Amino acid sequence: MQESALLTTSERLGKDRVKLRVEVPEAALGPAIDAAYKKWANEIKVPGFRKGRIPKPIIDARVGLDAVREEALNDALPDFYSRALEAEDLEALAPPDIDVIDFEAGSPLVFEAIVDVRPEVVAPDIAALQIEAPSSEVSDEGVDEQLQRLRDRVAELETVFREAQRGDYVLIDLRGYRHDQPVEGASAPDLLYEVGSRSGPPKLDDELQGTRPGAILKFTDTMPEASGEVAGQEISFTVLVKEVKMKKLPPLDDEFAKTVGEFDSLDELKDDLRARLQELRAGFVEEEISRRALNELVAVSDLEAPEKLVDSDVAHRWEHFEDELKTAGLTLDQYAQQMQVSALEVRSDLRAQATASVKAELLLEQIARDQGIEVTREDIAREVALAAARSDNDPKELAERLTRSGQLMAVAGDIMRRRALEYVVENMDVIGRPARRSTVEVADPSGSGTAGAEDTGRSVEAADDSGSQVEANLT
Repeated sequence: MQESALLTTSERLGKDRVKLRVEVPEAALGPAIDAAYKKWANEIKVPGFRKGRIPKPIIDARVGLDAVREEALNDALPDFYSRALEAEDLEALAPPDIDVIDFEAGSPLVFEAIVDVRPEVVAPDIAALQIEAPSSEVSDEGVDEQLQRLRDRVAELETVFREAQRGDYVLIDLRGYRHDQPVEGASAPDLLYEVGSRSGPPKLDDELQGTRPGAILKFTDTMPEASGEVAGQEISFTVLVKEVKMKKLPPLDDEFAKTVGEFDSLDELKDDLRARLQELRAGFVEEEISRRALNELVAVSDLEAPEKLVDSDVAHRWEHFEDELKTAGLTLDQYAQQMQVSALEVRSDLRAQATASVKAELLLEQIARDQGIEVTREDIAREVALAAARSDNDPKELAERLTRSGQLMAVAGDIMRRRALEYVVENMDVIGRPARRSTVEVADPSGSGTAGAEDTGRSVEAADDSGSQVEANLT
């Protein structure tokens, strides 16, 4: 079909792949070629001619006509490709593979593009979906666990004259040597160390257990990857055990309640802990319902995730996973061994996660289309303002940064998919659904997720004020 002087045809290669053939008349390249000549005229120096005033024949002689045309092609091709997609009513999901078939001077430009396009997505019947909500009750054991954590937090350390045990604290002088020379970063005098914390040299905890004050320990250890400048080095350690201390936990009584807060009794403290846990539990239940709803939506759909999108998601996840392994000082094989799986299973699991994520995004976007869910400039402005407040950034600066990096579309996509998921949760059968609490969800502009904030009058008012400051930057 013809569209703005372009001749385009398309051929389906599969459910989500199309071969697009485009023919562009020679005249359509004129503006791009003129721009290329202008660029070269400003970049090269020719005696007798001012910069920007160099004639085309001289530019052809200096850099070559082919170089000029190649530069014009590189500049113009994205626009021709975009117009061809519009002409064939195609929506590309990933960058294309483009092959230039004919680019001879005096002939039309002909190129072909293999395009990964949005597959036909049919959302399942939402009303027919069913999940079970997790329990929203707070157990007595949960309250007791919080009480024990409070006891541990306010516990005092008492010197004891016995062997050190796991959970005790020891006061030690730690000295690290290599070839009888002290190693900077591997020594610490008067170090109060928790036995079993695994926060020192790998062998330290085992060496300390069973020791008494006055003991002198000597051992050689290889420092782990997360040890900074001494990572991977073999270091000889000498440790002097000076004191052994144990935690002295306060009794659970009314006096304890008074020391940890403005409570008159232990029962009041328990009631307060239960209320706080109930609030946290309610938030967890809402998040878990959304997670289960999304999993069920993906599970019942027969949608096949486009390989190009899955590959891109896998690459993104793998990059983050490698960063996490590096931070933890682990290799892939070491991680796999700790998790009691093979490296191949780790990679396979990562791909399965990416596949499910791509399917979820496509399904939610289709539901948003089906239900007419739209995202306005005001929605994005408010979202950016909330994100700025959450990250302690200036709303206007954040909006400008997102605009420059092209991430505003990602923010809009987050809002749209979140609203689609809210529609799914509201309209499916949730067994044991608790009463919904009012929250405002804040989209993460990085695309990594969302975070909840209480919908109080104060926070909403602040968000609205900030949103008016950034709305002008979203055009």
